[in-house]
Amino acid sequence: MNPREVIGTASGPANPISVIRSDARPLVLPAGGNTVNLLDHIASVAALTGRADHDQAALAADEHLRYEWYREAAPVDERAFLALVLRDPDQAMAVAAVVARIDARARSDADFARWAAAVKPAVAQVDFVRSRLAEWCVLRDAFAGKPVDPAAVLAASDWAQRKLAAVVDGELLVLLAEHGRTRRVRALTRIPRPARPRAVVGDQQPRP
Repeated sequence: MNPREVIGTASGPANPISVIRSDARPLVLPAGGNTVNLLDHIASVAALTGRADHDQAALAADEHLRYEWYREAAPVDERAFLALVLRDPDQAMAVAAVVARIDARARSDADFARWAAAVKPAVAQVDFVRSRLAEWCVLRDAFAGKPVDPAAVLAASDWAQRKLAAVVDGELLVLLAEHGRTRRVRALTRIPRPARPRAVVGDQQPRP
């Protein structure tokens, strides 16, 4: 993932990245009105990974290197790690790295729901990341055939609705075929798939 793509739209999470700076080399940068020493920040992140095999100066000078470092880290405390990464002065890159970790975990962790509940407080203050985590919970439940609230499906981003429309069947498929957010979402519901009914909770209401 290239940490210079555009982050989000009015319709919800899409590609989770936007970086407007091309010469991000200062070691002391503003973040949320506070002064953050980037070398100190990197040292704090490294402490959570339990590894010292990194080049602090190189990481401070290049947000692309930090992005890959954050994305591939194996911290001892994921919740604390995500909260700390989101304090990186390069907010867009930090958000991209955290979303990449969430995406990877959602695709591979059989116990994603428990993991998501554990890290939720760490990302609660960042709308895009909070939405991505919540949408993955909906997706995982839907893919597993568990009951899914139709209101959550209709409120989901284009990204999430496209993923659902390409896979689900039964009542969820009908819901998206009739009330999907975009023409592309509705078109995806017409792709043939094996029948496998899925339950939804509550009444199906059209999107206003």
